[in-house]
Amino acid sequence: MKEFLKKYLKYIKFVIAVTLFFFGSYIQYLPVIFFKIDVNTISNVTKSYLNLFSNSIISLILVLMYLKDIIRNIKDLIKEKLKPLDKAFNCWFVGVMVMIISNLLITYINNGSSSNNEEAIKLILSSSPILSYINIALLGPIIEELVFRESFKQVFKNKWIYLFTSGIIFGALHVIMSPINSIVDYLYLIPYCSMGLAFAYMYYETDNITTSLSMHIFHNTLNVISSLLLGGFMIW
Repeated sequence: MKEFLKKYLKYIKFVIAVTLFFFGSYIQYLPVIFFKIDVNTISNVTKSYLNLFSNSIISLILVLMYLKDIIRNIKDLIKEKLKPLDKAFNCWFVGVMVMIISNLLITYINNGSSSNNEEAIKLILSSSPILSYINIALLGPIIEELVFRESFKQVFKNKWIYLFTSGIIFGALHVIMSPINSIVDYLYLIPYCSMGLAFAYMYYETDNITTSLSMHIFHNTLNVISSLLLGGFMIW
């Protein structure tokens, strides 16, 4: 049994991580049932609290699963005097430039309309900025990086298979998990996948999850600030 776990543990973790990503939101039903919350009249603020509850539990489970790797990566980053963050920033900058330019072009084609995912996030942000910031800029990156970067890289050893699965699937889910109103909405695969590929590439090149996690938090923080103050300049 010990040899079995040693050999297949990374696959078991992968399945758990992906399952948590897709089905972890159902954890929200625990307080809904316990406190007898009427889901038909639920406010956006209450939704943010429920998201915070489920995201906190998912993040905790994922962090505990990959705790040894995280601690090792933090030590490596300190040992290298944060130098891997330079490469990570360069990757992020290229990705965000592709994201901004493609988003502007798509918005122009779409008669000024933003992606459905972006509009939904802006609505939640306006109702509960602090809770939304915790969910979007802190817990969100932890969940997404440990699922799409850490768990994927441990299973997909080939560079290009890893980059494709991690970057493309990550970006595509941001599109297909939101309502699709027209064929133009599929164009948002370009900006979302460009950022997914940037995060995947920076992790592969640095072999340190703290680099992509740091840049993901930085990216989402910029998006929260720009959405609240400027109406948004990038894309979620």
